[in-house]
Amino acid sequence: MFGSSPAGTLAKVAVAVGLAFASVGVQAVPLTLTGDFVQVGISDRGSFGSNGSTAPGIRHDPTGTGNFTPGGIANDYLTPGTPHDGFGIRSASTGWIQNDNTGISGFGSASPTLLAGAAAEGFAHAATWSGSFAGGTITNSYFFNDGDERVLIKTTITATGTETGLTGLSFARSTDPDPDVNRFGDFATRNQRGNALFSAEDFVGSAGAVSGLFLGFLNDSGNTYVHNTRIDNSCCSNIDPAVVLTGGGPIYPAAPSVADFGLNMAWLIGDLAAGASAEIRYFYVFGTNIDTGGGDGRVPEPGTLALLGLGLGLASLAKRRLRRTA
Repeated sequence: MFGSSPAGTLAKVAVAVGLAFASVGVQAVPLTLTGDFVQVGISDRGSFGSNGSTAPGIRHDPTGTGNFTPGGIANDYLTPGTPHDGFGIRSASTGWIQNDNTGISGFGSASPTLLAGAAAEGFAHAATWSGSFAGGTITNSYFFNDGDERVLIKTTITATGTETGLTGLSFARSTDPDPDVNRFGDFATRNQRGNALFSAEDFVGSAGAVSGLFLGFLNDSGNTYVHNTRIDNSCCSNIDPAVVLTGGGPIYPAAPSVADFGLNMAWLIGDLAAGASAEIRYFYVFGTNIDTGGGDGRVPEPGTLALLGLGLGLASLAKRRLRRTA
């Protein structure tokens, strides 16, 4: 569940400073959204980040006090190093197109904008970005509240301009989490697909090898589209959705891979008629325990886990009794 937040917290949204005026108009610039647990830059290419290694990238405060630089050291999972966060599509007519916070801009570059009122859908922190390509448009919209330890993303792809629309369409999201770089100088992460709450197709995450702080992708589109996850040794680049959909990487509870790997999730949309749109919903989730994280944006309390285990045990016992009396 998302944490509640008064409308007044919109004032906490910090828009990136220094609008630059080019000779031909206004230059596209990123913006920043700040809550209690999460602070993110939204780049002018529609990904997380503030362009390249500029801060903030993706920051997390597990204490929920809005302190993203404890002891003067930023808890930034994206910068510095070789920052990577991006997305892309593949279709029969377009081939592979991608955007990335480091400069790849197959969908173009544009300033993200804040969402307010009805467009913010009740969230205190919301922003949107749109790009285009031959045959369609793509929009990434970002939503979270102060009390949330996850960010909801809605990616909308619309087919335009042709009678056939887009055929064989798929979409992928990719990131390279490095939660221990700034504090411990360590790029290694423990990487796994699935956890105690979610399947390998619905969750993929990386936890700092030292801190245990994790970032993961969580599908929120149900089974509307065939989808899958992949852990890839190409840490710092987008992976074609055709590859991501084949899967790859250790599945919980198998031992996680420990290396500087990238996270990927992809959805197979199929054919999209001209004028039609597809919406993919997913979360970036954060926490301190990758094995139980992502359920509601918070790590469950030990007592909650015990009750969950008791409930599952009672449900299993009830099923066995039903089978015996059948």
